[in-house]
Amino acid sequence: MIAITPVHKNRLEEIKKQLSILGSSESSFVRVELLYYEALSISRDYGESILDNSLLANLKQLQAEQYQNTKAYFKKGSQREVAIKKFITKLKSILSKA
Repeated sequence: MIAITPVHKNRLEEIKKQLSILGSSESSFVRVELLYYEALSISRDYGESILDNSLLANLKQLQAEQYQNTKAYFKKGSQREVAIKKFITKLKSILSKA
């Protein structure tokens, strides 16, 4: 378990709030991706090892499980929005645990 600095903890909370505001529409997904990569960057400040860095491990697992689904081809936009919503929900959950 890593000890996250108060500055990073506050930024992760801000990211979580922004995710709630943005919602799961396709048009806001680029901003959601940027917030995800910012959280990933913050987690890498605490080491590259997923064995020692649980935040990084959880974000990498999210990328493997949910993020790839958002990039899949869907016949309907609503299907992609469901995948985006699952990604956002899981990301907010991870950020809450940090």
